[in-house]
Amino acid sequence: MKKRSAYSFLALLLTASAALLNGCKHDADSQPSTGSVAFELKNVVGQQPLALDGTAYTTAGGETFTVNTFEYYISNVKLTKSDGTTYAAPNEYHLINTAKPGSSSFTVGNVPAGDYTGVSFVVGVDSTTTKGDPLALTGDLNPANSMYWAWNTGHIFLKLEGTVTSTSPNKPFTCHIGGYRQPLSAIVTATPSLNGATLPVRASQVPKLSIAADVLKIFDGPTKFTLSNFPTTMMPSAASVQVANNYAAGMFSVTQVQPNSK
Repeated sequence: MKKRSAYSFLALLLTASAALLNGCKHDADSQPSTGSVAFELKNVVGQQPLALDGTAYTTAGGETFTVNTFEYYISNVKLTKSDGTTYAAPNEYHLINTAKPGSSSFTVGNVPAGDYTGVSFVVGVDSTTTKGDPLALTGDLNPANSMYWAWNTGHIFLKLEGTVTSTSPNKPFTCHIGGYRQPLSAIVTATPSLNGATLPVRASQVPKLSIAADVLKIFDGPTKFTLSNFPTTMMPSAASVQVANNYAAGMFSVTQVQPNSK
C-alpha cells in the first residue's frame, strides 16, 4: 500500500513538473521578440548629393550658394505600427555631420517585432538633456562637438553655413537653429512618409530606411526665403522658428525602404 502511494506521489510530482515546464515555455513563447531598424541619412541639395568642396547649388529662385557646414540632430525616434500602436526609442540622439560620412547611419534597437508603417523624429535635442552638468554629456551630445550654446545652456539643433555666390560681392550666411522656450522654441518633429511601404521588424532581419535631407527646403517651405535676405540666426528668434518649421515640413523624405539589410 505504501509502495503504491509512493508511485502515485511520484507520478503527481512528474505531472506537476511537466505542467510547470510547459507553462514556462508557453510564457517564453508568448513574449514578443524584438528587432532593429537601420537608418541612413543622405544630405542632398535638390537632386544632387551635398558636397562641402565649393560646389555651387541653385535655389528655386535662381540664386546660387555653396555650403561648408551642415549638421543636425535626430532624436526621439518613434515608429508606428499598422494597428496604430507606437514604439518610442528612448535616449536616441544622433548627430548627422556632412563632414563625417560615418555619422549618417545609425541603428535603433529593441524595437518590438511587427509591421511598421510610419516614422517620426525630432530635429534637435529635447530640453531634458540640458539638466545637470553639460560636461558630463558624452558621444554625440558632447559640447566638444561644437553643437552647443554654452551661453544659452542648450544644443544647436541644426547648423548650416555657406556663401551666397549670386550676390556681388559674395556674402557668407550663417544658420544656427536652437532654443526650447516658448514662444521661440525651435523643437520640431519631422514625419516623412513611407509612401505605402512597410517596415517588417523581426528578430531575424533588420529593415533599413534611407532618408534624404534636402538643404533647399530650409529656404523653401511655409516661409519663403531669398538667400540675399536670408536672416543670420545665431540665437533663438522668430526667424529661427520659421526656418525650423520649413525643415520640419519638407526637408526629410524616405527614398527607400529595404525589408532586410543583413
